[in-house]
Amino acid sequence: MGGAGKTPTARAIMKLVEEHNKFHTVCFLMRGYGGKSKGPIEVDPTAHTCWNVGDEALMQAQYAPVIVAQNRYAGALLAQSLGYDLIIMDDGFQNPQLKKDLSFIVVDGGFGFGNGHIFPSGPLRETVQSGIQRANAAIIVNRQDNVDLSAMGKFKHYDASVTLHTEGANNEDKKKCIAFAGIARPEKFFDTLESHKYHLHAHYAYPDHHLYTHGQLEKLWTRSQEADASLITTEKDWIRLSERWRSKISYLKISLSFDDRFKKALFRALDKL
Repeated sequence: MGGAGKTPTARAIMKLVEEHNKFHTVCFLMRGYGGKSKGPIEVDPTAHTCWNVGDEALMQAQYAPVIVAQNRYAGALLAQSLGYDLIIMDDGFQNPQLKKDLSFIVVDGGFGFGNGHIFPSGPLRETVQSGIQRANAAIIVNRQDNVDLSAMGKFKHYDASVTLHTEGANNEDKKKCIAFAGIARPEKFFDTLESHKYHLHAHYAYPDHHLYTHGQLEKLWTRSQEADASLITTEKDWIRLSERWRSKISYLKISLSFDDRFKKALFRALDKL
């Protein structure tokens, strides 16, 4: 349902596509969840806000062109008319409107498939077996040996490793902080901070895609000042903040990297397109 790492995976694949250099005008195609625009529309990060196009689309637009469309087929037609020659869909695996040349299932290597049940009984949108029948491979983000991934059997998979960067208002790493997040699995963000030697004085979880009020942010800021701690959040949360609050709050930026095995496999697949 969320929190596996699809968005940084899409960005990492975009970088490899650019390195491959067969396709010269590549864009993301997204639904724009949380935004009012039904699209199709190309995101302008200098004019649009998360109210217009959603937080994830606005965040991805910092890295590459993004088209938002609730009707993904209409979005693909707009991409074609604008001259884009390759589309990367961020979170489009279950959408049936477009035929995909390549499909990847992204799995959190520290969480796996949870209890293996479909929502609302579990974290899955469909069974693992139905998913792998339509996918080319799985990408395991930060694989951990104690996580049960046996449901995939011998299905082809590749590992991705995570690199963390602190950006925004305060770039001092590994210091006392108060964390807050409104994402699918905020506890994953808090655990990540602690595992990377951040001293977590307090943490606050909000609903996914939460739009923070001025009062909520003021309370968080006051608590951080009283505790002599910095405020830190996720990149997706940070993009939803006003410029005033962005100047006061840092965020954890996540980037992924693949081994040469995935790079070679992707390049071979791109050569055939």
